[in-house]
Amino acid sequence: DGRKNRNQKPFAPPNALLPATRLKLWFDSAYKLSSCLASADNKTEEKRILQEMNGILSPQPKLFLSGEKILKRTSNPTAQLTTGISGANKDQYQFNRKGLNPGDKIAAMLNQADVERQWGMLQYAESKREESNEMRAAFNYYTQQLSFGDDYVLTASPEERKKMIRNDDLPSITAVITSDLDLRDLYRNQFLTAVEDARAEVAYQATKVASVDEIDVLDTVDIMDRAFAAMNNWFGLIAPGDLEEAIHSCVVPV
Repeated sequence: DGRKNRNQKPFAPPNALLPATRLKLWFDSAYKLSSCLASADNKTEEKRILQEMNGILSPQPKLFLSGEKILKRTSNPTAQLTTGISGANKDQYQFNRKGLNPGDKIAAMLNQADVERQWGMLQYAESKREESNEMRAAFNYYTQQLSFGDDYVLTASPEERKKMIRNDDLPSITAVITSDLDLRDLYRNQFLTAVEDARAEVAYQATKVASVDEIDVLDTVDIMDRAFAAMNNWFGLIAPGDLEEAIHSCVVPV
């Protein structure tokens, strides 16, 4: 599959990116307006821009269309790990148990069961958060469908790479996958926090400030910049061709 090897990035079915891309297009339209705030000629112009931004940001964007539904994680808070990473983790645990004495093997198996139980509880909690936050669900709709290869590209320097090989300290596939998913979740959370702050700040400046002279756009610009950076970082982990295809599908629906 050519998609799998493009830019050495994990990949997902093309439609998996559509809800997050709709979110990006929605936010980008507001961000373009916020970029004009710094160059506004006067407070009245700032007020007009803020009101236009508020008209975009206040309504909840429609991110999921008919047939697109967030994949069910688990309905049981004590469920064990059942996602795609589960098999890789189980293989890694089995490999790590080789050579252990019977007592240590039993302890390792109990530790594995505890890790999987905790993961199941996290998955249950995340499913509840998705139900109440469609933006969060849009990001997760993509990451839940990600596929990872059986190898990875080590970006360490030649000297560091040699040292890691000598010390048998190369990261496992499961460690690489977990790190990748954690980074995506970090950027997702940064965006979600910033965009909610932006919606509140813009709504206040556009509708609650009594006098035009009291309008202050500095916080609005800063928060929008933070949200934009987080969104770009999240999409930066995706092959550019996949994003271009998703944007085309959202702008020119089939």
